[in-house]
Amino acid sequence: MSIMTFFMTFPLASIPKIAYAVYQMSEPPVVHIPRPRPDLPAAEAASIRDVMATFQVLRSSVLELFGVMGVDPTKTRELARDLGLNRGLAWKLSRVARSIDGTDVAHDVPGKQSMERFIGVCKQKGVHSSLISKAHEATNAFEKSVASCSGGRKTLAMLLANSGNNVASQDRERARRMLFDGACSVWGVQAQTRFVSVFLCPSRTEPGMLDAAHVTGYVGFRQFSSRPWPMSYEAIHDKKGKTLPIQKDPLDPTGYEEGDLQLMREFCEPSDPNIEVRMQGDYKVFDLAAGAVGNRGLTTCVFGSILRSIYGQSQSSEHESAGFMVMLQTPVERVVFDYFVHDSINHSNEIVTHLLDRLTYPHDNTVENFDDQSMSIAERGYDLPRGIDGAATAHLPWYQRLMEFVSTQTGYGIDEFQGSRFEMTYPPISTTLSRRIQLSPSNID
Repeated sequence: MSIMTFFMTFPLASIPKIAYAVYQMSEPPVVHIPRPRPDLPAAEAASIRDVMATFQVLRSSVLELFGVMGVDPTKTRELARDLGLNRGLAWKLSRVARSIDGTDVAHDVPGKQSMERFIGVCKQKGVHSSLISKAHEATNAFEKSVASCSGGRKTLAMLLANSGNNVASQDRERARRMLFDGACSVWGVQAQTRFVSVFLCPSRTEPGMLDAAHVTGYVGFRQFSSRPWPMSYEAIHDKKGKTLPIQKDPLDPTGYEEGDLQLMREFCEPSDPNIEVRMQGDYKVFDLAAGAVGNRGLTTCVFGSILRSIYGQSQSSEHESAGFMVMLQTPVERVVFDYFVHDSINHSNEIVTHLLDRLTYPHDNTVENFDDQSMSIAERGYDLPRGIDGAATAHLPWYQRLMEFVSTQTGYGIDEFQGSRFEMTYPPISTTLSRRIQLSPSNID
């Protein structure tokens, strides 16, 4: 029974010493999905591969036109000046010409009228009629394939963003940013940074077992309506999704009730956020009580606990992996998930990261289903340099001090851990970010 820690937290955060961007709320963007053409059977619809094939023909034609006219497609300003085009069209044509596989720009190819304007300029400059005809044919073929595959550019962008990991990360980020803006407006809440830090280490109190120091929170959290908001979801599930009991100690035991004991007040601003505790299904939920809205309610909230004996040294398959997860149900600009593993723990070097779809699969915590539930992401985790300095991040100015405090509470030095970081801008909601390692049969030296 491989235990998986599903300890999700929704703390908040605000730090007056830092200037935070103030976003003006507006109506969420409306995406118009074209209706399928009734005269085009599904079996005849073009595939993404068909679209990309026509894109490559169009790209080749554009490059030929540039070549015979002696213009450099990498210099947008000169291109616009020499051909008498507006800079927007020149920029798009330059992107088409410079693209390698097209997945990053196919949805941004100039429209048919703009392409015809460009081809007309080429004709005026004396380009041979065969190349002009080729450009017309390539443009028409591309437009036809886009209409057949997706109905339009916007829908094509959505298809490309979900077609695999070869899509440029900036295009995925642009789509997620649109979702973030709309979600902030609809739910009336946002945060600058969501972070999770886990220290997996041998237990000091129970030999042969593993503990985990778990810290999580928000920086720059604020609401636009006064109501309670879930800041932390806490539960432990085994690999089959069964709920397990939790043994935990606060990292900063200065409070009296459980909501207070979860907080690490030194890193909270204000230092005494009002946290209310309730049960919701399998989860214990820590809510921030209703309070001030807008910048008056700007909050930084950090939660921390040591989870006791969550994994063991067993040679059986019961403890084959060690995973931690965090729900992403609050619109945030950035999520940072650090996983520190003590040097004495034998495990696979790779930390597997999943961004799980919790809109389609809201309650399934079965590990074997994660691959099927995972959303496509371009971001990858990376190893951190050893020590306090290696963990530094501009998004959490007090993070080095926090890491030193947490490692001290575990009884181990920060230099005894190898850290790995995963970052994503504008992570989509509703999702769950999961990171796990595969433990070796003898997982503690």
